[in-house]
Amino acid sequence: MSLRKRFLYIFTCISVIPIILISTYVYYRYTVLINEQSMSVLDNIGSNAQYKINQRLSEINDMTSTFQLYTENTYSIIDDLKKYEKEGNYTYYDIVKSRNNMRFTCQNIIYTNDFVNGIFIFTPSGVNLGYGWGNNIDIKYEYEPFEDKWYKDAVALKGKLYISDNSTKNFILNADRSISFARALYDVNTHDFLGVLFIDCSPDVFELDSINTLSDIAVLSVVDGNNNLLYTTDNSSDEKTIVNQKSSKQQYVLELPAKKYNLKIKLSLPLSELTARYNYTKVTLIILVIVCTVVLAIISYILSVYLTKPITALSDRMGDKSKKGPITSRKYLNRVDEVGVLYNEYNNMIIEINRYIKEEFQNKLILLDTQMKSLEAQINSHFLYNTLEAINSIAEIENVESISTIALALGDMFRYSIKTESELVTLAEELQHVKNYVSIQEIRYNYSFTVSYEIEEHLYQTRILKLIIQPVVENALFHGLNHCVIEGNIHIKVHEENENICISITDNGLGMSPEQVEQIRTALAKPTSFTSLGHRTKESIGLKNIHSRIQLYYGVQYGLTISSEEKIGTSITVNLPIIKEGV
Repeated sequence: MSLRKRFLYIFTCISVIPIILISTYVYYRYTVLINEQSMSVLDNIGSNAQYKINQRLSEINDMTSTFQLYTENTYSIIDDLKKYEKEGNYTYYDIVKSRNNMRFTCQNIIYTNDFVNGIFIFTPSGVNLGYGWGNNIDIKYEYEPFEDKWYKDAVALKGKLYISDNSTKNFILNADRSISFARALYDVNTHDFLGVLFIDCSPDVFELDSINTLSDIAVLSVVDGNNNLLYTTDNSSDEKTIVNQKSSKQQYVLELPAKKYNLKIKLSLPLSELTARYNYTKVTLIILVIVCTVVLAIISYILSVYLTKPITALSDRMGDKSKKGPITSRKYLNRVDEVGVLYNEYNNMIIEINRYIKEEFQNKLILLDTQMKSLEAQINSHFLYNTLEAINSIAEIENVESISTIALALGDMFRYSIKTESELVTLAEELQHVKNYVSIQEIRYNYSFTVSYEIEEHLYQTRILKLIIQPVVENALFHGLNHCVIEGNIHIKVHEENENICISITDNGLGMSPEQVEQIRTALAKPTSFTSLGHRTKESIGLKNIHSRIQLYYGVQYGLTISSEEKIGTSITVNLPIIKEGV
């Protein structure tokens, strides 16, 4: 991300974001206040509606309870109903008498509650008792309700109040749309089923117009548990429009106790109309926020460009490879602020770098020249080969076998050491180099030590970094066996382990103290450092050099490990990855 964009984002965050946050909070609090006032009105209307519906349902519940009252001294409807438990236990006169006995109770209820159309009892034997009033309604002749859904639902409720939907009942003469209430009747002593009480009422049973204080915009509806409309204050709309007005109107729902009645009161109204008086203030606030945001964004952009333009120009100059000299334009060089300091220091840095590069280049040329002269002064390799061959020929002529052996071994070692085809050689070639070295040292020290080999056959053609075994053997000979003062053995073992090749060089010499072992391990753990061209430290030709070469070539997970005990011996293990011949 460019510096200009960063400044722009920073200025925007500092200026625009607080304005947006504060405005959002003010707008939110303003909206919450409006909603709280609106919800307060809704709560009041909803609570009054719930109270009235509960009161009306309690009245219906009391009506139905009247038909279950049982007294010993006065007339009881329950006594009449016992006759009709089974067919054949009654006469036509009994039916007429029972209807006359119920007439007073039914008329009293109907005259007191003008929303009641009629009251009927359907007995198990098929006899229908009751009295109709509203619209001169009556039950159709020979109507049997036993297979009708409303009848089964009422019986299943076992004495609880059943409420039907708002519809025209096809089994009622002169019927209009109505809401019916039903309850199963039982003998209070024996709990025998005596029939179903059916009270048919007009939809005004749930009349709510009187408590709807927002009748011009709000609609109060009563629905059952299946969302069927029972009553609404909006007589101009159909059922679907009233109950499901979710896109244009907010619905405020109050549920009556589900176990008791399973009814809901819905208050639907368009909040846009209720809160229309506040819209002007909202729009003004939004416009003000947008204008402030745009102005602050423009100011932030101008400031970011002004502050970053000099730095951007310097960055472009530094990235342009065709322009490497000092800056000559005085536009920013003459400034006395931090930008002027930055430009002047850049010019000083360019001048100093150019001077340093020139001096270093000259020094490197001088160094390379002296190295070349030094190489020219060294002994020519062909001259050395020829000299060794001459020594070998003279030794053979004079029959001096030891000199001949040393000459041949030394020649082979020299050819192997300066071999430049590849850094990798086969294990067999590296071991032959070790054997040449050992043959020279055996003659030198009069065969006072032995070297044994334990090599896995399949590893001979494995390719390894050259000149890593012989220095370790030399180290064991000079330090472990103490220059062959004591007789000893050097054992070289090469085996495969975890897809790596392990080369162990073990001697039975003097060994080392724990402090000496720890000192060597610390030296091996140090990272390789470069001092100067042509410079060599004492450790560069020892174990540290081998360890560094292996890690630089293969990776830090490979290298040398050492273990030693005083007067027992020392073991050094070289760990390398397996590389087959030809890889």
